[in-house]
Amino acid sequence: MILRPSDTSARSGGFTPAWEAVARTQKKTSAKCHLIRQPDHARLAGQIAEHLALQDAPSVDDDIVRGISLHDEGWADFDCGRKRLLATPAEYDEANVAISVEGKPLSFLEIKAGDFLHAWLGSIESAEAVAPIAGLIVSGHFQRIGQFGVSLGTYSENDTEQVREFIACEEERKCRLMQIQSRTEREVEYWTDVLQFCDLLSLYLCCGSEESVEFPQHIRPKSDAIRLRVQDGVNVLSPTPFAREVEFLLEAQRYPSELHSGSKLTWRIR
Repeated sequence: MILRPSDTSARSGGFTPAWEAVARTQKKTSAKCHLIRQPDHARLAGQIAEHLALQDAPSVDDDIVRGISLHDEGWADFDCGRKRLLATPAEYDEANVAISVEGKPLSFLEIKAGDFLHAWLGSIESAEAVAPIAGLIVSGHFQRIGQFGVSLGTYSENDTEQVREFIACEEERKCRLMQIQSRTEREVEYWTDVLQFCDLLSLYLCCGSEESVEFPQHIRPKSDAIRLRVQDGVNVLSPTPFAREVEFLLEAQRYPSELHSGSKLTWRIR
């Protein structure tokens, strides 16, 4: 689940890494928030990919868009409460929302390897069912996340071992899928970069941050890093990867006061 605290505020100063801005919102304690299911966030990422207009770069085809749209599909049963977290300490409220022992909804950043690896694999398999390239970029996405977490010492010793095993297995998947599709390894890496840009931009929008941020992915050839600043309610990207201003909409769940009512979130981006 992605948390969107009600009291998120912008930080003054220059541009901060986009991931750091997202992570700060997930650690906040807020009396009220919106909850965004990760498959919904992934579909928003796919819509972002569909609107990309990258000069001097390959066009985004349907298999890429569908892969990006499904990159968190393995979280569906966890986020709606049909499947309970087993490795992560959690309680459940009357709306089947996983909460910590302190009563705070659990963010996706708080989930342990025994659960998130199950979700990652489900996401990869959903994407692979669409097309080999979709499976490759979603697998590559999670391999990168796992490698980054291991390098930082983020995980416990047991979780680290599980993540390393996952990475090794996904390398085998990569070898198999590369043989049944036409793109080069460099092209696969590029489309994985595109997925990760769309994923991070979607996370930034969903979490409610209004910090000025910079994205690490260079998805435009010979281009500087893409930066985002919120101006008069519009998310302004520079240099922009879009041909025109676009608007996105997503359903979110209010928490905790109106447990069964939804809310529509909208964003304008240019």
